[in-house]
Amino acid sequence: MSKSFAQPQARPVPEAALDELRTLLGAGAVRTDPASLAGFRDPYAHRSWREHEPAVVLEPVSVEQVQEIVRIAGRHLFPLWTFSQGRNYGYGGPAPRQAGCAAVSLRGLGRILEISEDLAYAVVEPGVRFSDLYAELRRRNLPLWPSIPDLGWGSVIGNTMDHGVGFTPLGDHPGRACGMEVVLADGSLLRTGMGGQAGNPAWHVRRHAYGPSAEGIFMQSNFGIVTKMGCWLVPEPEIYISADVRVEREEDIAALLEAVRPLLLDGTIQNYPIAYNATLVGGAFSGVPREHWYAGEGSLPNPAIGKMMAETDCGAWFMRFALYGPAVIVDEQYAACAAAFGAIPGARMSARRMRGCDVHDTLSAAVPPPPGPAGAVGRLRHQSDCTQAGIPTLDLLDNLSWEDSGAGGHLDYSPIAPLDGQEALRQSQWLRSVFTEHGFDYAASLMITPRAFINITSVWFNTADEGQTRRAYDFIGRLIGLGADRGYPVYRTHLEYMDAVAEIFDFNEHAQARFNQRLKGALDPGGIFSPGKQGIWPSSVR
Repeated sequence: MSKSFAQPQARPVPEAALDELRTLLGAGAVRTDPASLAGFRDPYAHRSWREHEPAVVLEPVSVEQVQEIVRIAGRHLFPLWTFSQGRNYGYGGPAPRQAGCAAVSLRGLGRILEISEDLAYAVVEPGVRFSDLYAELRRRNLPLWPSIPDLGWGSVIGNTMDHGVGFTPLGDHPGRACGMEVVLADGSLLRTGMGGQAGNPAWHVRRHAYGPSAEGIFMQSNFGIVTKMGCWLVPEPEIYISADVRVEREEDIAALLEAVRPLLLDGTIQNYPIAYNATLVGGAFSGVPREHWYAGEGSLPNPAIGKMMAETDCGAWFMRFALYGPAVIVDEQYAACAAAFGAIPGARMSARRMRGCDVHDTLSAAVPPPPGPAGAVGRLRHQSDCTQAGIPTLDLLDNLSWEDSGAGGHLDYSPIAPLDGQEALRQSQWLRSVFTEHGFDYAASLMITPRAFINITSVWFNTADEGQTRRAYDFIGRLIGLGADRGYPVYRTHLEYMDAVAEIFDFNEHAQARFNQRLKGALDPGGIFSPGKQGIWPSSVR
């Protein structure tokens, strides 16, 4: 596989260290056999590739074991690559940036330590998945909703650490985190914010305490291992409306974003909308292989996209959003949305109105309609209804059916831009032309925040075909460079391109990178934590 940057081999894990780790964790939690290691590679890399494979996988089940692993690594000077659930598919999953690292899986730290109904927060360990938190809230019959991404199998902490986004009113996942416990490179524990005072009851309800706020430096970094985190929850609303808008022309994305921006800025719409183009709907939600739409070579032609629009009734763009709160307020908010979107020629809006206390029983019992005309929209509507109410699903994994081989994979290119309709149109037209030039289908999901949007474009391919897989990986690297030339950085990226993305942030001779390296040297002088993560390398490797 071609690589954008040279990748130094990790320092090997000495046999003496492995003996200490087996004594600490038990032999079964120190995995070195090839079959076990294969489960912690990049899930979409071709099976013959070894660029991102760990040398050993360690499976602690307590904070104390994590601390001792770090001390052992510090004594023997070998690197650790830490992940929570490792479900960040499309960006490398659990695989290490540097081959030969000792991978530390935190899946065994899976306790929900606290839930406060009155103050609407939970305290979780890194192995807790969105589905676990949701299930516990339901088990206790609490009127609280978690905020979740489109796939519910990931870690609450892991998603937050990677600047993840959800789709309830607390969709800014880094922003709703409050109070962390972190293992530092010497094995000691740090508690951030109000947790800096032992036993302080405001640890998970007040983000800012006294002095600098440290939580942000542990997100998308390799400065420590987060072992606990407070996570704010959404109080169950009286009324929940799950709504969507369809526009019929590709260029209507400009008017759609211009209409939604004021509604986000003034708080009429409280969650983060997401807009899918027709290719994304046809590929990720239709439940049929690509050959149903087009069996030829190259990217989807316009007639095939028109067929998608006709059979799924999704329009050229399908945007979902939600409203929450007292009935009298929500109904007024809905009327304001209907007026704003109704001013777009040809736009169609629909909605499902539910009592908040009935949402989970209603949606959990819902069954997606069978395939057929408008069937994909029904499935999309069901998935959107659930996600915007904090109900985890795995529906988006259906995009693996895009390739009818049982070996489908995807990589994501996720550029950020200001929330301006014309800018979104220019970006979308540019991306479509680049995708078409390289023979890929332009499948876009625009995550919309009040002042910016992230265009998550998915490159789908057959992982069993090495040539096709290599072409997809190389295309992502090319997109990163082309996007940078247009002023489009990405908010996260695949392991292979972390250095390339870090290079984009070049103000004042890469002052940001130099700052990060100074922090790395101060907090992790031995360079044992996740070398190369987000382009931050130990001084010995730099």
